Amino acid sequence: MENENRFFRQPVAVSFFSQNTYPEEPVRQIEYEILFVDKGEGSIFMGNSAAEVHAGDYVFFNSFEEHFFRQESMGIDFHCYRILFDISAVGLENDPCRNFFEGIRLCRFLKMPEDLALRFIKIAGLKKDFSGRELILRSLLLNIISYAIETEQFERFSQIVENEKRKLSAIDNALHYIRENYSENLSLGAILQLTNYSKSHFIRLFKESTGMNVSEYINKYRIEKACLDLIYTNNNITEIATASGFNNIQYFSRKFKEYMKCTPKQYQKKGKKITTRG
Repeated sequence: MENENRFFRQPVAVSFFSQNTYPEEPVRQIEYEILFVDKGEGSIFMGNSAAEVHAGDYVFFNSFEEHFFRQESMGIDFHCYRILFDISAVGLENDPCRNFFEGIRLCRFLKMPEDLALRFIKIAGLKKDFSGRELILRSLLLNIISYAIETEQFERFSQIVENEKRKLSAIDNALHYIRENYSENLSLGAILQLTNYSKSHFIRLFKESTGMNVSEYINKYRIEKACLDLIYTNNNITEIATASGFNNIQYFSRKFKEYMKCTPKQYQKKGKKITTRG
């Protein structure tokens, strides 16, 4: 179902950062992230879990995955490289490469060839206005992903077997419907018509597959789309809330702060600074 009020969204392709610090307060990003620790060590915190990181480690974060870093010792030099990328960097919609990537989850810690570090150093040395910089950066990103897949450093979201196909198809249809019509007034009844399941059975399957109930998933997806609009359009917050499927600006603001730990205005201000700088 097409909506005339949908706005064009400029996706984040690939961004590259070379820095001596890493956020020490919880952050959530629109993009996926690959972190390469060049010097120093510390701990990465993700939700309720934590893991030690050392020089030479590659760490992968999914989009909207809350995380932060604590340096082991403030007296030790720290340096890292970060690649932030949108799914569009892997391929256009319905591209086989993109479809494959969306069906897997890369391992948290990736083992990469030792000589790969040299490419990070070279890219960091390129001027930002160098005409081939984006192509070189995208090549590095795809090399990392392809090497991880080639060496089986990933897991599939679902290992499909015959008796699971119908269930997964029903969930896939529901997710597709939500993503295509998130700006509309979605109802559970309309989603159920796509599945041929009873309400109670579908709700249980949906929770098992996504870790969320239907309304939580819809709100999360709408917030993700609103985040893009806040950074990449000049529309005001009320327009963005409406285009993302929220008819009540107070409810939108409350849910946004619940997911993103800041107000829409704060997120917009911070996000626009990053994009104009990177």
